[in-house]
This record gives sequence, structure tokens and C-alpha cells, in this order.
Amino acid sequence: MKYRAAEKKDLADIKEILEQSNLPTEDCDSHVDNFIVAEQERKIIGTGGIEIYGALGLIRSIAVIPEYRGKGISRKILTILEGGAYDRGVNILYLLTETAEEYFKNLGFSVKNRSETPEAIVNTKQFSNLCPSTAKVMRQDINKKLENKRQVSDRSKN
Repeated sequence: MKYRAAEKKDLADIKEILEQSNLPTEDCDSHVDNFIVAEQERKIIGTGGIEIYGALGLIRSIAVIPEYRGKGISRKILTILEGGAYDRGVNILYLLTETAEEYFKNLGFSVKNRSETPEAIVNTKQFSNLCPSTAKVMRQDINKKLENKRQVSDRSKN
């Protein structure tokens, strides 16, 4: 399995995977530089993206083709997105979901009121137009999560 930054040539595959998962594709073209893809034998089997707004990030569209689900690919995509966001100064991640609330709770996200969502996230196409108002808003402090992971990793090296 190989994970890499998405390229414009990957857009058709990314959109196909998102459509299979009933996720929006309308503005992927303008955010493809912030997507990653998972490849198996040169075939794109999973994808995920992020939009960054200063210290805030919006995780969007993590999806894996059906025959590869349940193998930890989505979790790895999220981990890569979190690490990249952290390295770029993002402290807090948001996402919107209609179907994966429990999955993301298990990965450290918590449900928040839509009214408490920062303006930078509210003003995204994903929040304001593409996802229905019934989608749950979820939030995660990646500073705490990644600092804890790195401390554990540092201790294990000593």
C-alpha cells in the first residue's frame, strides 16, 4: 500500500471513490492539492482531503472503495492528514458527517453544536452548501493528540 499526495490527474478516480460513498465532489477540483490517495498496485483505492484556514482545518471526504474497507486505510489517511495539518500549524480539526459519527468518535473527535463552529469553517462550501444541515459537526484538538503520541514515541526510543 502506498500513500501519496494527490495530483490533478487523480481527480477522476478521487471523484469516483467519493461518489461511491455518497460524498460531495463539486469542489474537489479546487482542493485536489490538499488530498492524498491510497494506492494498491497503482490503483487508487482510497482518498481524503483537508482544507486549511490558519490554525483550523476541515477534514473532508475520506473514502475507500468497498472491497478495501475495514483494513485501516481510512484511519491511515486521517493520520497522514492530521500530521500534515499539525506540521502546517493547524491546532483544531473539524469535519461534517451524516454516517460516520461513531467511527470518528473512536478516533478522538467529539460532536459540537453547529452554532459553536468558527466562522472560517462555517464559510466553507462544504459546511454552507455541500453538506446538509443535518450533518453532525465534529471537532478534534490535534495538538493534544499528536503531542501525546510524540511523547510516547520519544519515551519508547530512550
